[in-house]
Amino acid sequence: MDWQNKMNQVIDYLEKNICENINLEEAAKYAGYSLWEFQRIFSFLTNTTIGMYIRQRRLSLAAYDILSGDEKIIDIALKYGYESPTAFSRAFSQLFGISPSSARDERASLELYPKLSFDKLFFEESMVNTMNDLEKYQKRGYYVTFLMPAYLTKDMDKTAEWFRNILGWNSEVCARDENGTGVYGCSYDYPHEIFGTINPQRGFYMFHGEPSQGMVGYMHVQGGLDNLYKFVKGNGWDKITEPADNGYGGRGCSVTTIDGNVLHFDE
Repeated sequence: MDWQNKMNQVIDYLEKNICENINLEEAAKYAGYSLWEFQRIFSFLTNTTIGMYIRQRRLSLAAYDILSGDEKIIDIALKYGYESPTAFSRAFSQLFGISPSSARDERASLELYPKLSFDKLFFEESMVNTMNDLEKYQKRGYYVTFLMPAYLTKDMDKTAEWFRNILGWNSEVCARDENGTGVYGCSYDYPHEIFGTINPQRGFYMFHGEPSQGMVGYMHVQGGLDNLYKFVKGNGWDKITEPADNGYGGRGCSVTTIDGNVLHFDE
């Protein structure tokens, strides 16, 4: 799986630079995501933050050096980025429940944190499917950081299809009435399994009703307004204005949806 190979490249980069000041933006490039996306995807896959993983690996490697050699503990602390023995001892004790000096004296058996391998981690089928889908979302070249919460539509199935095909979002009908008409749905710029619970205003709640055919969404774009424009035009939708100065130091464009509603994007 391509996403597993990319994440393994990230881990290799972290290991290679574990004694240095790691540049997380550089690490995210190996995965092919923005830093914002990468941090959340890493947490989704591993159930820990990237910062915590780096800390655990540094302390585990430090513990190995302490138990297997006679290098001074202060030198080991400096090697793995700790500016003082006190800070190192505190972090070590919090993770392993024993001080570095006691661990060496007692030749303690410590539970070390191994290097991650995304080839060997167990992933549920739903998680694998979500990550495979993310390859598609990543290729859009943009993501959204804020949306208005409600969107009215008469034909929710058709609207959900428009969000998927034109904007490249994850959109679905969640509830129907006795006649099969969609009455409630969600449209997120990414699958809600990853981002919906982190920022609930990353998507629209769709409801059955008369479209306003006015401004219904005002949002900020990361990754490039031009990428959004090219993506929408490339999907055959011409009802989008060209990116232009918005009058207060940024640029913006507007998309008229299949319902006649207007979504405005700024960067």
